[in-house]
Amino acid sequence: MHPTQAHPVCPGGACTTAPASFEAAGFCNRTCVIGMKHTSTTSSAKICVTLTAAVCALACQSFAQSAQATPQKDAQAPAALAAQKQSLSLKELVEKLRASNKTIRSKQAEGQIAATGIDRAASAFQPLANISATHGKSITKNTFEESMIRQGTGLYDRKGNDYSVGVSQLLASTGAKLEVKSTLSRFLTNIPDYNRPEGAYDNRSNLGFSITQPLVRDAGPTVTNARLQVAKLDATAADHATRDTETSVVAEAIMAYHEMVFAQHRVQAAQEKIRNGQRLLVEAQAINRKGRLPDSDVWEVENALNRFMAGLSEAQQVEREKINRVRTMLLSVAADSPQGLLAVDALPAVTDKTLNADESLRTAMSRRDDYLMRKVQAEREGVQLAYTQNQTLPRVDLVASYGMNGLEYAASRAYSWSRMSDYPTWSVGLQASFPLGINLQAQSDLKAALIRREDALLGLKSVEVQISNDIDTTLSMRSTAVERWDLWKQVHAREKQQLELERRKFTAGRSDTREVLLREERVINALLTVYEQQMAVARAEVLLDAAQGTLLDSFADPKK
Repeated sequence: MHPTQAHPVCPGGACTTAPASFEAAGFCNRTCVIGMKHTSTTSSAKICVTLTAAVCALACQSFAQSAQATPQKDAQAPAALAAQKQSLSLKELVEKLRASNKTIRSKQAEGQIAATGIDRAASAFQPLANISATHGKSITKNTFEESMIRQGTGLYDRKGNDYSVGVSQLLASTGAKLEVKSTLSRFLTNIPDYNRPEGAYDNRSNLGFSITQPLVRDAGPTVTNARLQVAKLDATAADHATRDTETSVVAEAIMAYHEMVFAQHRVQAAQEKIRNGQRLLVEAQAINRKGRLPDSDVWEVENALNRFMAGLSEAQQVEREKINRVRTMLLSVAADSPQGLLAVDALPAVTDKTLNADESLRTAMSRRDDYLMRKVQAEREGVQLAYTQNQTLPRVDLVASYGMNGLEYAASRAYSWSRMSDYPTWSVGLQASFPLGINLQAQSDLKAALIRREDALLGLKSVEVQISNDIDTTLSMRSTAVERWDLWKQVHAREKQQLELERRKFTAGRSDTREVLLREERVINALLTVYEQQMAVARAEVLLDAAQGTLLDSFADPKK
């Protein structure tokens, strides 16, 4: 039951205290409603005061009884419903968002895919082993000359096994391809060899290396490492794109959270209006039954109460929409929390801090991820352009090889250094390759690379302009929002003063229920507007942090 207090006008001292959830906003919880006004004569004034005191006592007694059930029940219902809701702080929202949001996870997947390109490009410098083993038989007819050399045999019959082991690698420092290779052939022919041990095979060995060094096209570390450098830049750009997406999604989520907080304030304000309307309706009906208040005043309160109930329904629908917007970001459905979500963090306090546009711009140029991504993309196109320009040159390669050979009946002896060193094999020379006429493919690739480079630089300049305008817009947005918030605070303070004045006039019998109800509603609406402007300030600060690229600094990264 609501406590009762003695009222200076109510001699019975039974004026019921109204719910005080908005008491800090200026709503007195000792309002009496008297639908009478003083007359101009002294005698009439005395009679009016006497009747006022009597009627007030009866109305307060009647309201005290009804308030035990209706207002108290209405005040407890929102609290019970709020207790059933799933509480959600802003930090929890951001952590869940970064872990489960589809847009963020898709960008993270793209970044992971781009990172695999580094290993793919680096694999070009990985040593490559080549191993082969073959078994075969060959029968060919000899020419006359071959028949004379091969002791008159008409056919040449060869069978045996051939083995090959080699390791090749592309050198990142020069672009040369180096290969070390060893071969062994164990074979037997139909040529008579009277010195051959029984069952022995011929073993021919070769051990050597070869090198192919580009001198013009593909020469040097810059061109050789171009693909790897491009892959690293692509991965870096993907990381910036991921953080840029996180910033955008988190900014949207923070603003959605603030809108959910404001929606809760709207519901609370609508509930407060209903409680005030119910209180006034009970008092007006009590006075009306005594014949001291016309039916039209009762209807006025009933109409206002119905309007407040409609406003509550609308506010609850808006609150559900804001909650479902947050749920969608979290890949959650209404069934996961059927009672809804409860934002437990209040709107950020409005602080009087000085912001410098030049400092904000410098911060954005060094921190904003979409700008850093554009810089990386411009650098990538520069690397790609240098590589493409190199590909327009003719191919001229230095080719050199050196090896030693051995031939013995035993494989171990065939690889003996003392026997192989007597039979060296080497070669050195140049080889060139170029199209006859204009290299159409290389020129086309160069033209495309120049266009991409120009487009990347234009994109970088475009982001620079956008950042400058974003900083100017958000600073102005915050400044004007703070100004509106301060003005509406003053409006709210004056509305509270006017409400107190109206109550005193009402207590003296110079006002009616309609005026008090209107003043109470205006105080609630003014407070709501203060909250709305406070939300606008918070929104401007979120957009400013996003424009500077510092928004994610306020939240711990769950990956780290």
